[in-house]
Amino acid sequence: MGCATLTPVPEAWRSVPQAARITDLCARVSCASRGATDVKVTDGKLVASGKDLTPQFRAIQSFDVSLERREVAFAAKRSDNFDIGLVSLDGSDIHWVPEDPADETDVQWAPRGNKISFVVHSRTGDLVRTVHIPTSFQLTADFPYTAVRALGWEPAAERYAVVLTSPEASERIERLKYSGEGRESVVAPAVRLDVAIEPLADALLMRPSTLHYGERLPLIVWITETPFEWNDARGALMRNARVACAIVRQPSEAFWTAARAVAWIDLEKVYVVSGAPAPSPAYPGAPLSATSVVADPKIPTGRYRVDDRIVRAPPAIVESVAAGWIAEQLKDRNGPR
Repeated sequence: MGCATLTPVPEAWRSVPQAARITDLCARVSCASRGATDVKVTDGKLVASGKDLTPQFRAIQSFDVSLERREVAFAAKRSDNFDIGLVSLDGSDIHWVPEDPADETDVQWAPRGNKISFVVHSRTGDLVRTVHIPTSFQLTADFPYTAVRALGWEPAAERYAVVLTSPEASERIERLKYSGEGRESVVAPAVRLDVAIEPLADALLMRPSTLHYGERLPLIVWITETPFEWNDARGALMRNARVACAIVRQPSEAFWTAARAVAWIDLEKVYVVSGAPAPSPAYPGAPLSATSVVADPKIPTGRYRVDDRIVRAPPAIVESVAAGWIAEQLKDRNGPR
């Protein structure tokens, strides 16, 4: 694999092209306006006009005020997860929306009505749930293997727009009815990969949309806490090398067992990319031939080091170094066939 010496990072590996981000949804679509209030979060509590509306929670992620109903909807962490609650501006008991095992965040009132919406972060992607408060009737729009970055209701309160991001496509805007029907693209992603996505044990597996007869692909295992979001470095790697990429929070033994059962994965060519230091011992169940690309704050800026089957790079550029270094290892030295 090379000597354990510091090597200059090639200029092309120091960064990757950045896909355009959507920082202001309501600058792109028409959003309902919100009235000003004096409600705020202080020490984990909702406070209005100097009066505590709620007890202290571990955290309050978001809140929104309906002046028409004189009611606050909020997302609070009571124990392990964020749940959605309702409390009167005049002071009342808290009414909790029937909770989901997953986090529920980014709550807001729909205009001109009695509905709230919030994002549910499920194990297979985000959902937007709309609840009619007087009847508790719920409607859900699902976004498989996708994260919802922002949501804005249209003034007529029949549709909302969302900023989405996913492993195969950078940020974009879609608009739909709150029932989940009538979806349409408003702003297309700057980058979209031509890949198929499927679950593999506790991971999400991306591969080229078309596989050749008898083909076996190198496997990239990309460790991240945000598996449903676009990543510029990972996208650059998949454009520059014909590989499969498993996106996972932490590869388990069950994951490696599942990978071994996939005929088109070449387990002689496995690369594990992590923004954390190399684990000790290595990932349980991983092939002995696997190479790890990891963050190491001891590596000077602009350098990387190869120690046996571990590539170490500064944390700020470890992902771009991984994209460049792995693509270089997989080049066909014999040229096009």
